[in-house]
Amino acid sequence: MNPTPTFDVIIVGGGPAGSTCASFLVRSGVNTLLLDRAEFPRVKLCAGWISPPIWDVLEIAPGEYPHGIWYWKKVHIHFRGRKYVVASKGYFVRRYEFDHFLLKRSKVNAIQGYQVKQISKDNEGYWVINDQYRAKYLIGAGGTHCPVARALFPKKDFPQCGTQEREFEGDPRAIAATRAGDDGEPEILLHDDMKGYSWNVPKGNWLNVGTGTKVAREVLPAWAKAKAFFEGDGEAGTIPLSSRPMLDKMKGHGYSPFETGHLTFCQADNVFLIGDALGLAQPMTGEGILPSVLSGKLCAMAIAAGAPETYKERLRTHPVIYDYRLLHSIQARAKKIFGGRKNQSYRQSRLRDWVIVKVFALLFSGRPVPGSRLLSIIKK
Repeated sequence: MNPTPTFDVIIVGGGPAGSTCASFLVRSGVNTLLLDRAEFPRVKLCAGWISPPIWDVLEIAPGEYPHGIWYWKKVHIHFRGRKYVVASKGYFVRRYEFDHFLLKRSKVNAIQGYQVKQISKDNEGYWVINDQYRAKYLIGAGGTHCPVARALFPKKDFPQCGTQEREFEGDPRAIAATRAGDDGEPEILLHDDMKGYSWNVPKGNWLNVGTGTKVAREVLPAWAKAKAFFEGDGEAGTIPLSSRPMLDKMKGHGYSPFETGHLTFCQADNVFLIGDALGLAQPMTGEGILPSVLSGKLCAMAIAAGAPETYKERLRTHPVIYDYRLLHSIQARAKKIFGGRKNQSYRQSRLRDWVIVKVFALLFSGRPVPGSRLLSIIKK
């Protein structure tokens, strides 16, 4: 009988988290196998929004990315009946291209179209996948429904966010004639209750449109309002008439935003969770690609350094995750303070609305919470 192929690390999931982790492991000489149930390139439900800090994490410059990339400097935000154009910045990509690029760049031994059905442990303490492959370390990078997280970690008690979204091709001239600003500049409908937002992102001859809500069951009515808003009255909307039939073909999924408690379950018994498998999306904006690639890199660095037990501390103390912890704390305190005022009528305040919009635009660009770096230094 042939021996089971043995690796130092097996990664389950080839998205941004898994491929980034694989890239740094392979670079460090760690014998790594990556498994993914999809064949790349594959369609991924996501707006393709990435924050500027991602390039430092990936250790490449934006100009080195060989596919479609849209750099924006302004965001068009609608909130409580008013429109704001706010200086902000970031990038949009097409996940179809971006994920495939990261996986190829990793140079990892990858088996695509592979379904992980069974995870066990042998008498030598190695993790075994489907009785076919084994490794000392196992990394779950399979997204919200990662089989590693489901099989080996407690189920998350926190409610999931919900999305309805779609990316589709359209007439570039019609898109250019109706979009809110320049190509790549996002149009955001910040929901009046501040429990989510909707977006319309032009990418050349592509449009990415969707809605996200903090509570999954609220996403369908929120999308119905957003659809009517983007379509406008008659021909006045920011979605071309020729593209509007695509808005009837939206697709949904859920994900777990960052909760400080998630960090408790990032590793156990030579098993690690990264990216959406752990639940690291930015707690207020839901941006998930930056924390995915960051967690993948930090996990790889810990293993390659021969100190896998340091992954949790590396993650917990990283400035990006420190910001997320701070934001989560702010959310929790605000919920306690304002949670009992649901039925009170909203008192209009232009100044307050402007502050909310400015803070959202700041977070949307991936910038740190004002004062967070000073707070972290003081705590040290």
